[in-house]
Amino acid sequence: MLQLSLLAPICRSFVRLLPGQVEVVLHDLTANRIALIENSFSPRQAGDESLSDIADFQSELRDDDTIGPYTKSNSDGTRLRSVSALLRNDEGHPVALLCINMRVDALEMARDVLAAFTQTEPAPTSDLLRNDWREVANAIISATLTELKLSFNQLKKQDRDLIVERLIGADIFSARGAVDYVAEALGVSRTTLYSHIKKNKLPLD
Repeated sequence: MLQLSLLAPICRSFVRLLPGQVEVVLHDLTANRIALIENSFSPRQAGDESLSDIADFQSELRDDDTIGPYTKSNSDGTRLRSVSALLRNDEGHPVALLCINMRVDALEMARDVLAAFTQTEPAPTSDLLRNDWREVANAIISATLTELKLSFNQLKKQDRDLIVERLIGADIFSARGAVDYVAEALGVSRTTLYSHIKKNKLPLD
């Protein structure tokens, strides 16, 4: 039996090696929950639904039980480069997924000086993210920021309206916890977010 709590020091060690640059997420595949998250870059926290299904990444899983590197978007619009490792119990059954997400924006800015270290050529997006509504929301926010040529702290009311409209179009708000997640990601209160949603004519239950 693999005790996930034993992996906590390993997760913390990655974060301490690159403080502020690495997020480590340990998914409990048995309970479909996030068992542990260190240096969270997004509103996710331990206990949230994992939204990671083995079938989503089976085709990308190497013989050594690793996946990636692959690219993903954070809720603040920054790009992350990620790797994942599938962990098995003594019987060989998958029980956890360890994901390490690294910020690459700062490295990309310095790649002319640190070219040998950065190696930030584009990597494919993983099917591991296909069923994660949070990742879809992050991608929508990131793409909209890029399109508007704005940083996160430059968003105005009309910009948030556009983001919310696109999140509605992707059916993000039908997911449990989506309102809280998006409100925190956009840096607004639930009340303010609900006003954006209402303006875009999404019925509120």
